[in-house]
Amino acid sequence: MEKVIAIIGPTAVGKTALSFSLANHYGTDLISGDAYQIYRHMDIGTAKPTADELARYRHYLIDIADPDEPYSAAKFCWMAGEAITKINGEGKIPILVGGTGLYVQSLLEGYDFQASRMTEADKRRAQAKLDELDEETLKDYIRKGTDWEPPDWHELLSNTHRLTRLVSAVEQGEGKSFVRQGKARDLVYDAYVIGLRLPREVLYARIEERVDIMIEGGWIDEVRHLLNLGFSLDSQAMKAIGYQELGRYVQGAMPLDEAVRQIKARTRHFAKRQLTWFKRMPYIHWYDKDHYDNEQGLIAAVLEDIDF
Repeated sequence: MEKVIAIIGPTAVGKTALSFSLANHYGTDLISGDAYQIYRHMDIGTAKPTADELARYRHYLIDIADPDEPYSAAKFCWMAGEAITKINGEGKIPILVGGTGLYVQSLLEGYDFQASRMTEADKRRAQAKLDELDEETLKDYIRKGTDWEPPDWHELLSNTHRLTRLVSAVEQGEGKSFVRQGKARDLVYDAYVIGLRLPREVLYARIEERVDIMIEGGWIDEVRHLLNLGFSLDSQAMKAIGYQELGRYVQGAMPLDEAVRQIKARTRHFAKRQLTWFKRMPYIHWYDKDHYDNEQGLIAAVLEDIDF
């Protein structure tokens, strides 16, 4: 069984710093498990490693697509799986670093994304159903058709492709099997999964500070550059937190202080949703960062526990 070390946790908790320490210790490579770091020209707002860090550590799944290219959990799993195989073949254990819960869980548990395909007719029927339902009615429709409560309604409703597939399955009377399909009972990798946590008030303070640093570091210019290149605020990549808000500011449709306020609020809510999602992953080994005097103490504890 192929080996992998994964580091998960809410945004701004400090996953990147730990990943570099482990990469140094094991002399290995890193795989990004982030849904937006794949996109070129989106560096500051996605908290991408710096150019120096990218040069120092070999990274996979960073800067591999333009912002108007589609990306999905299925595509991530295929590409990340290829990287894990390659790195294991070189005699190294890769380090997966990510905050996109669906992506990381799908990879580690071996979801089968081929289990349900839609014909064009199925897609049209599902879209017609979506068009006729408001948000609350849609939620009730999904609950009744699946006997399931999504752990993150926002993530489901904003994922157009997955939502359409789900509604298509419900329309065909297969909603209950759809939400359970493809899920492995055990991990498909020999994985040690590290979870990082901080007290909520500490995490939220870090989020506020990081957003301010990103703004000061040129995030607005980054968004302006994307718009000048012709990328629409409606593209999948621009759904990353902050890009639409700053895009509206650049276009004169929103004051900067309101854009920043919304970014901070969305990021806090995202961190909360991430922690909710990770509760679905009982194999995570959690480390509360405030229990350690410094980063070195955390690193020592993690290395002592990893049994590879």
